[in-house]
Amino acid sequence: MNGASTSSGGSMRRAAKAGVFALALVAMLPLIALVWLEKRLTRTDVIFALFGQALAVIPGFPGHWLRGAYYFGTLDRCSWEVRIGFGTLFSHRAVAISRRVSMGAYCMIGHARIGEDVMIGSRVSIPSGKRQHLDEQGRLAPVARFEPVTIGAHCWIGEGAIVLADVGGGCIVSAGAVVIDAAPAGKLIGGNPARVIRDVERAPDAAAD
Repeated sequence: MNGASTSSGGSMRRAAKAGVFALALVAMLPLIALVWLEKRLTRTDVIFALFGQALAVIPGFPGHWLRGAYYFGTLDRCSWEVRIGFGTLFSHRAVAISRRVSMGAYCMIGHARIGEDVMIGSRVSIPSGKRQHLDEQGRLAPVARFEPVTIGAHCWIGEGAIVLADVGGGCIVSAGAVVIDAAPAGKLIGGNPARVIRDVERAPDAAAD
């Protein structure tokens, strides 16, 4: 009986959240339409960035839902079940965010692919790879080389981390870490440059998900 009641309560909460999200999405439709036109007619992200910056400073409950709805409609792929913190910005539209991703305040996100149930602390930076201004020979050059960074599902990225390379699923990236090499799944990573410290053990209920 308790299990059925809990399941019913969870369904009702999710339905209520979906309703609030729908209202936020309606409010964001004019902005989403303008960004869509920009994408079709130009090669820039100027309008996309402008609206993102304006929405970034809306505080509290309204900001959470409006940012989620805006990025749902403008990123390459974004679940409606996300939480994007105050001051967080996306520099490009080429981002994919899966379900139940949570980002803290003042994060900077470039080209990224973020898996389900990822928790990202405040002031985390995920630039578009580590070779943005280098040519094929590794020399400094006026080029733009954007490489998507992938964060696997069920990761925790600590406050102030800088992630320049892929992170496997189930990892913990310590606060302040600078990840310059791809990290295997299920590891605790820390330091500058970041290195594997130990394996991460998952609780039995988490491992069963």
